Amino acid sequence: MERTILYVDDDTPNLTVLQAACADEFDVVTAESAEVAIEIMRQHEIAVLLVDQRMPGMTGVELFEATREHYPDTVRILITAYSDLTDAINAINRGQVRGYLRKPWEPEQLKATLREALEVYETRRKVRELERRLLETERVYSLGVVAASVAHELRNPLTVLLTTLDLADMRLKSMIDGLSSGRPIAPEEADSVKKVVDQISRAKQAVDQITEITSGIELSHRRRDEERTTDMKEVANLTLRCVRAELLKRAQIQVEIEPGPPVQGSPNKLGQVVMNLLINALQALPDRPRGQNVVSLRLHPAGDFVRLEVEDNGSGIPQDVLEKIFDPFFTTKTHGGTGLGLAISKQIIEEVRGRISVESEPGRGTRFSVELPVAVPSKPGSD
Repeated sequence: MERTILYVDDDTPNLTVLQAACADEFDVVTAESAEVAIEIMRQHEIAVLLVDQRMPGMTGVELFEATREHYPDTVRILITAYSDLTDAINAINRGQVRGYLRKPWEPEQLKATLREALEVYETRRKVRELERRLLETERVYSLGVVAASVAHELRNPLTVLLTTLDLADMRLKSMIDGLSSGRPIAPEEADSVKKVVDQISRAKQAVDQITEITSGIELSHRRRDEERTTDMKEVANLTLRCVRAELLKRAQIQVEIEPGPPVQGSPNKLGQVVMNLLINALQALPDRPRGQNVVSLRLHPAGDFVRLEVEDNGSGIPQDVLEKIFDPFFTTKTHGGTGLGLAISKQIIEEVRGRISVESEPGRGTRFSVELPVAVPSKPGSD
């Protein structure tokens, strides 16, 4: 079903009349109870939910309230024969309805209301799709920074690995040539054997370093969004490792990380917050000698919260811009930004009932502060 209207009413004749009145223009399905309506919504995409207020078991407002979280795009319209102002107020406050109709309804008025509701539904879907695409753009941009940093981190151990293996190969070939000629092994060649062993050991260390870097990345991706608790020390360290090379190109890094209790939230999502804040700090730095730029990351327990701070000594943010900094799509960048990074971060933090704030002084820098609630230990047998 697409662009389907679901009409819920415990009065069967009402269902028949409305479906007959709208069948020539709309795809209408009906349900005689809230329970049946919920089951239909689980199985099909419903664009408009049109519900009678006075039903046994669950009222129309209660049905709207029960389905609001799982089906946020569905447009809700309440229809009732009673001129009860309380119903209308509850429908608006609790059920977040789009419209309110009274029986007996006029066919043309009803159709006009349904047309408008379908337009609202299509607009909501388009906005959601746009948000999804922009979010992907933001992630790809962050991924580019991470990829550059990881490549930089891998370059050094790979260079050591290749160089030591080349030297070991040369010495081994020289000794093989000597042994093939039948001449005795000279003392300096015995020393070469020791050097080859040492070079192989260095190569193994380089391989271990590469393995450590890649396993850290793998760990951060292996975590599931469904996980309810996160070790922010681990998240901060992994994120810093990913962007350290890019930061060091333009600034000194100051890190103060204290161990603390696990917090509410997904490691992937909270890692995205740390990444967004570090990239934001990097982009705030002016073009000047690296030694004059500083980016600080601090993490420490703070009562019932774990506090994360990311600070830079960049250009700062004017007051008029500061007021809009968390607004979706707001950006001061002329290129390379969608204006979603901080808005997404704020949403992720508020989803776990945390807080994010910003302090800034033009010409002196900016500090973002995040407070994440400590995870409540689960009771035995509650999983």
